[in-house]
Order: sequence, then structure tokens, then C-alpha cells
Amino acid sequence: MLPSVKAPVSQPRIISPDQVNGWFALLFTHATVTGRIDAMLMDQHKISFSTVEILCWLLESEPQSVRGLSSELVSVSPTRASRLVQELIDAGHLQRGADQVDGRVSLISFTKSGRHFAETVRQTFEDSVKKYFVDPLDDDDIAAITRIWAKLENAEGRS
Repeated sequence: MLPSVKAPVSQPRIISPDQVNGWFALLFTHATVTGRIDAMLMDQHKISFSTVEILCWLLESEPQSVRGLSSELVSVSPTRASRLVQELIDAGHLQRGADQVDGRVSLISFTKSGRHFAETVRQTFEDSVKKYFVDPLDDDDIAAITRIWAKLENAEGRS
């Protein structure tokens, strides 16, 4: 067993103890790294990773509909995304505008101060990813994680 991974004590019947440890190592890695990043974002900007994800997607392409934006997010459900967008609007970082093609659709974009806020948040986010993910690993580790993700992403539907 990995020294710091504390998987539940059980006798796996289908997978090996090493596979159980690998599974829990993945879960603990995700929880630990995202927890540290979330804490830094909360401490410096009073926002969560989910909010940062929304801001970063908008920095890539704006304006966007909330529905379109929600389809890109990995850390938050569409319902939660809608609430977070409203919080960003209430805080003065985002604004709603009408879609010129379909007036029933509202588009989300930055206010001037919101764009500056998002750029500042993005820098904090990148700094925290570097500190808690990139710096502790070497290039081979990061390449291995990328290969693992590609395998798992493409494993959908296999039985």
C-alpha cells in the first residue's frame, strides 16, 4: 500500500489490492490538489474553483449563453453554474445581454472591472496549479497522467 493512501480495509474480490490502492490514490490526489487550490482561491478572492472555471471559459470566449457555458464545465452542474453566474453578476463582474439572433437567449459577458478581476483570478489559479500540481511532479509524471487520462477517457462504454 502507498504510505499516505489509506484505502478502506477490505478484501477486494474482482480487483487486486494494488488496483484498489491505485484507485484511492487517484481519488486522494484529486481531493488534495483541488482542495489546496480551492483554499488559495477562497483565501485570495473569496471564490471557489467552480467560479474560476466559469471565469476562465469566459476569458476564452465571450459572450456566451449560460447553457453553452455550462456544457463546457467539468466541476459544476448546469444548475449550480447558473447560480454562480448570477453571483458574479450581483458582484458586478458579469453582465447579461440579449442575443441579437434569438432574443430569448441571454448572453453573459464581463464588465470592465470583471475582466480585470478574472485576469487576476486566472493568475492566482495558474500560480496555485503550478505550486500544488506542476512543481511537485516532473515532466514524466505529467506525461503519465496525460496518458492515463487519454486511456480512461476513451474507455467509456467498454465492459
